Amino acid sequence: MIAPDLDPSQLSILGRLTRADVRHDPYPHIVIEDCLPLQLYQELARTYPADETILGLEPGDNVSHPPRQNSRHDVSAPRILARPEHFGAAWRAFVAYHTSNAFYREFVRLLGPEIVGSYPHLERRIGSALANFTTGMLGDSGSGNCQLLLDCHIGINTPAIRRSSVRRVHTDAPDELFAALLYFRRDEDTVSGGDLEILRWRENRGHRFVGSEVDESDAELVYTVPYRANTAVIFINSDDALHAVSERDSTALSRRLVNVMGRFRQALPEGLFTKRQKMTPRALGRRALQHYRKARGRF
Repeated sequence: MIAPDLDPSQLSILGRLTRADVRHDPYPHIVIEDCLPLQLYQELARTYPADETILGLEPGDNVSHPPRQNSRHDVSAPRILARPEHFGAAWRAFVAYHTSNAFYREFVRLLGPEIVGSYPHLERRIGSALANFTTGMLGDSGSGNCQLLLDCHIGINTPAIRRSSVRRVHTDAPDELFAALLYFRRDEDTVSGGDLEILRWRENRGHRFVGSEVDESDAELVYTVPYRANTAVIFINSDDALHAVSERDSTALSRRLVNVMGRFRQALPEGLFTKRQKMTPRALGRRALQHYRKARGRF
């Protein structure tokens, strides 16, 4: 059993990283295998909540409207910390640390130069030095006045009844400063796919989006990060931070992952960047289809 008062260096997804681990091509990011100490990872994997728990605690009605195949579902930090009957001491300690100001300061020590390089006017826009941003927990009623809101999701991609991708080429939302994915692949999960693809914009293509996504003809694959147990991918979000999930073969098992993020809400309502839209007839048709599917609850 893992004690809930572990030293942060043992809890943190950043604990084994140094500046030498930062990659800059095609955008600032880090890939690390064996991210967490083995004992902690094994305890978190052993007590990973069941799919039914995650679906039951996610906002929405998954009883009368069951989730579609190979779709993403998460439980946010406030719900995790409020439900000790579903999430053990190790998980609550892990989530509490990754939504703390101590974690944010650790993140800035590691990737502060990359944040400033990506957003040279951010400190002026926020009105504070990067290291001094006030932080709170996304969804916590007491954090509304904080400049940056942190969250730590425990999530799944539901089982796949056919070969498919949960999401293709995109960037995260414009109000998101950074994100980290930590994989909890089970030993019995032997299907291929579900890997993270790191992409860049093709040369001479404008940074234009189709709704929230990117036309695949405008992007090119740089490399692929395998969906592997205790592997983490950490990146600074921007309109350059293109990524996708590769197609996964049909399987009765969910794809397990944790997502840590920092988002601006009240402090920067206009967002860090704008997803300028591609206006070709094909793009307009795809954007209309996205809106239709979202309205029908299909993604």
